[in-house]
Amino acid sequence: MDGPIRRVAIVGRDAAAWLSALALQLHLGRGGDGIEVELVELPSALRPQDVYVTLPSQQALHTLLGLDENRLLRACSGLPALGQRFSNWSGSGPAFLHAYDSYGISLNHIDFLQYWLKARAHGLEVPLEEFSLGAVAAKQARFLVFNKAAEAFSKATYGYHLGAIPYLAAIGRGALRAGLHHSVGEVRSVEHAQGRISSIALEDGRRITADLFVDASGPEGSLIRHLESARRESWKPWLPCDRLLVASAGVLSPVPAFSQISAFREGWLGIFPLMDKTALIAAYASDLIGDDEILHRIAALSGIRIEGDAVASGVASGARPAPWIGNCIAIGDTAVQLDPLDAVALHTLHAGLSYLISLFPVDRGEMPEAALYNARMASHAAGIRDFQIAHFKLNRRFGEPLWDAVREREVPETLTRKLRLFESRGIVAMDEDETFQEENWTAIFIGHQLIPRSWDPLVDKVPEQEQIANFQRILKFIAGEVQSMPSLQAHVELNAGGASDYVF
Repeated sequence: MDGPIRRVAIVGRDAAAWLSALALQLHLGRGGDGIEVELVELPSALRPQDVYVTLPSQQALHTLLGLDENRLLRACSGLPALGQRFSNWSGSGPAFLHAYDSYGISLNHIDFLQYWLKARAHGLEVPLEEFSLGAVAAKQARFLVFNKAAEAFSKATYGYHLGAIPYLAAIGRGALRAGLHHSVGEVRSVEHAQGRISSIALEDGRRITADLFVDASGPEGSLIRHLESARRESWKPWLPCDRLLVASAGVLSPVPAFSQISAFREGWLGIFPLMDKTALIAAYASDLIGDDEILHRIAALSGIRIEGDAVASGVASGARPAPWIGNCIAIGDTAVQLDPLDAVALHTLHAGLSYLISLFPVDRGEMPEAALYNARMASHAAGIRDFQIAHFKLNRRFGEPLWDAVREREVPETLTRKLRLFESRGIVAMDEDETFQEENWTAIFIGHQLIPRSWDPLVDKVPEQEQIANFQRILKFIAGEVQSMPSLQAHVELNAGGASDYVF
């Protein structure tokens, strides 16, 4: 053994850099025997219009980092979001809500969905989402406040819409207060041999050495690309949007409790409310529509007047073959770049940090942890990829080139297996390291009109009147609980306070 790691250098920008720096500083850099953590910050790629749209798992990351939710949201004008509402993905089919929640409650140890499938086949017209407390609360613009009965019934939770620049400013202040060594620079060259980095040279002449390098530079991979022997895997055949346009509009009032995701001929448009503005993100295929035309399309589709400039950029969904090579770890969008659909902007970063902390190498020479890290990240990324592909695969926008092509294209076997089993009997084939759980997959499958042909035969053994009574109790319970919750608007006004700098 060469001995323990004494120094970690993070080279990168924006969320991947600052969240990695804060997490590693808090968990490894404190105390007399702590590891020295240094961040070399590259020039930011963020614009004032940018927003981070996150899953509920971001709550766990904030807890890990010791952040206070209310103060953090005030600092970055953030809002909770109970889910995402999808419209125009199924042609004339109804919109649906992917709420971060479960559906109904099991009866005789049989999942509620199985009863709903039978009831629907026999004429029930109540959508599945009406049996979700989180979905009903989202549609009524409520903020989740639970008593013991609701906690036992529902898994409802929320993600966030966060103003990107003030969010990172808050994270950065915390990292510096925690003792992080920080400097600003640009990489001139990377010295490496035998699959390991020895040092990096910066444009200002400084040389950075470390036992472990974390590459948080973004898709270009300023460090990791020097060690790669295989090409990056592209997911564009399944996730065809290769261009993003981000714009801002005024505040929505009353504020919605969900994101709105609307499909159009060349891509999709997301509407994400914050306390001080509304962020608009359009993802589209650049060979079908240009930046100037998409700006007019956004205004027409949203019905919202755009304020200020809009900015466009490229996006190339895909993954590096191995995010951990030698003594270098690619993290966040350096390792995996996704379509911004499904609020996954920071999720692969969160997963990578969690795995890195739990698998942090015990020896600066041999790093056998890399193989397990790479396997877990590959599995994790594939699960998110498949979830996003499912939206495109199940679309019903017939007669439109982009949507026809992605609907007819073969998808990865992991997704094919899920689609076949669910269509047969309403069961989701879950894999290890999944981000989205069975209820999430159920929400989008049913929402996109993939209705199972049959149901668990044990459902037929439960008397019909007992099933009807169970449905009625659930609907009545949800209505009462949601009615007692405050509106999200009231919650925001009560907790708005002054948007002062966040202090840990």
